[in-house]
Amino acid sequence: MQVDGAGLREFRTFVRYQAQQEALNFLGEILTDERGVALLHGPPASGKSVIANQFVQQNQARLAIAVVDGSRLHTDELLSRILEQFGYNLALDSTDEMINMLHVFAVQQTRTHEPPVLILENINDMYPSALGALCKLASATAGSRYAMRLVLVSNRDMSRIIDAPSMASVSRRVIGNLQLGPMMSKEAMRYLYAKLRSGGVDRPDDVMPVDVCEKIHSMAGGWPGDMDAMALSIIQQAKSFPIRLQDILDPNEAAADDIPMVIVTHMGKTLQEIRLTEKRALIGRSDLSDVVIKDQFVSNQHALLIRDQNAVVLVDLKSRNGTFVNSRRVQSKVLLHDDIISLGDHRMKMVYATGHSSIVIDDPELADTAKMKNIADARRAREQRIPTLVPIINKKKL
Repeated sequence: MQVDGAGLREFRTFVRYQAQQEALNFLGEILTDERGVALLHGPPASGKSVIANQFVQQNQARLAIAVVDGSRLHTDELLSRILEQFGYNLALDSTDEMINMLHVFAVQQTRTHEPPVLILENINDMYPSALGALCKLASATAGSRYAMRLVLVSNRDMSRIIDAPSMASVSRRVIGNLQLGPMMSKEAMRYLYAKLRSGGVDRPDDVMPVDVCEKIHSMAGGWPGDMDAMALSIIQQAKSFPIRLQDILDPNEAAADDIPMVIVTHMGKTLQEIRLTEKRALIGRSDLSDVVIKDQFVSNQHALLIRDQNAVVLVDLKSRNGTFVNSRRVQSKVLLHDDIISLGDHRMKMVYATGHSSIVIDDPELADTAKMKNIADARRAREQRIPTLVPIINKKKL
């Protein structure tokens, strides 16, 4: 059987599934609810941009809509891009002039037609000053109506930002906070078959049998972006059709072999299993930590895990109540397989996939300068990215 790879290259056809349809319906509420601000979040590859584009296509004929990625934009850059999206290529001299121009535009649109819509992506990565400008736009009114509708999008929950006192002009207008969900296994089959048909495949099951669709769904966690990429890769590498289940290599299973893991427990109950996919992981009570442990005896920044090849080094960050490994207080220690770290009333078990680390000698004299560099790197990385540690299970929120 021959499959036209060119026709399948992009998988651009939009195929709705339940969670995406619910998200589109949710965004539509900003057009009827006078508050007019919606929050939408989900992990990478969850289809947020696809949903935003669908919303634009459905409404651009009758509404003025701007879509802007706010990530790491200074205030003037953000405002300039919003103006360009609304059709204004003006050389304005100051932030105030740009805000005033947007205010005038929004008020005119609201009085003569409908309030314009601003879809702002990656709000969690915006600078505070840019968020301040957003608050000013959210405050604009035309008579008794708000003059701009907002859809705020992020890879993770935005509550910590939106609920801040300085964001009151936005938070009081929020109609809801929707987290995108993945598709179910049966939805995945319909989704992939619709994509194949759009690429010219008359009988999708002759290319990708049901068990292969189920495997792709499992590997991608049900997220459409990952499913598209995996399906295309599998088709392009296939030597014959239909594709066989045994021909598919699960990248998650292959990568897991070399990744150490910690198991967090409390009173004998497993709370989390976390793969240490990053070189450094900060442990503490603060929400900015990679491994968050809500325990009164755990410091905000309590300890640091440093992964070096197949070994993990534990470093205590001068915590008030100390860090213990196998009931002995430590400042730094190369962790061995099955070592038990004690942090307040919580325990963390070190697990290596191979059953042992590549280093078996403790390193108690880890230099303070290197230690502080690792701490600074971990904190800086934490502020600049979404969490990349992979929770396998989360039976109870810490």
